[in-house]
Amino acid sequence: MIRARHVRRTAASAGVLTVVLTGCGQPAHLAPPTAPPAPPSPAATTASATPAPSVPVPSVPASTGPEDAVREYLRQQALAVNAGTADPAAVPGLTASLTPEALSWALPLLAANLGDRMPGPYPAGVLGRHAAGPDRVDLALCLQDRGWQVDARTGAALNAPHHATATAVVVRRDGRWLVDDLTADGGTCAATDVTAERF
Repeated sequence: MIRARHVRRTAASAGVLTVVLTGCGQPAHLAPPTAPPAPPSPAATTASATPAPSVPVPSVPASTGPEDAVREYLRQQALAVNAGTADPAAVPGLTASLTPEALSWALPLLAANLGDRMPGPYPAGVLGRHAAGPDRVDLALCLQDRGWQVDARTGAALNAPHHATATAVVVRRDGRWLVDDLTADGGTCAATDVTAERF
C-alpha cells in the first residue's frame, strides 16, 4: 500500500504506498530485519473469547536509523494486513513505527487493503538520502507498489508487478526514528533497486 496522497485501492491499483522526500545518492538496499517479530502480547490474546487479532510489536531498537524505521513500518504494515485489522489497539507495532500525525493516513490506507495477503513487506530500496536537519531525514525510495499483495484465498498476485519511486520523511522523536510520511512520487525504478523479504 503506497499512498499517493490518499490513493484508494482498486483492482488496478491495489497496494499503493505513500512517501514524501527529496534527495539523491548512491543506491542502498534495505536489508531484511535481523530480529524476528515479537509474539502477540498475552493481554491481546486473552482479553475476550473472540479477541481482535494482534500484531507483533516493533523489533527495531531505538538506536537504529531512518532506513530501518521505513523497513519496520513496511514490515508492520504487512503483518497488520495479514492479521486483518486496522484497529490501532491491535497493531501496536504499526502505530509505534509512525508519528502520531502519520496515523491519520496510515490507518485508513491499511483499512482499505484488508482482505488481501502480504508475503512480506513491500520490496523496497533506498535510492537517496537527504538530512533535512538533525532529526529529519528524507529518503528517496524504490518500491514494488503493485504485484506483491496476493488474494488471501488463492495466493495469486492481485496484479502485475510494478516498481515506482516514493519519498519517505523520517523524523527522530525521543531518540527513536519514526516514519512521518511515505508517498509515491511518480518516478520509475526497477526490480533490481529493491530487496524482497518474505515471512
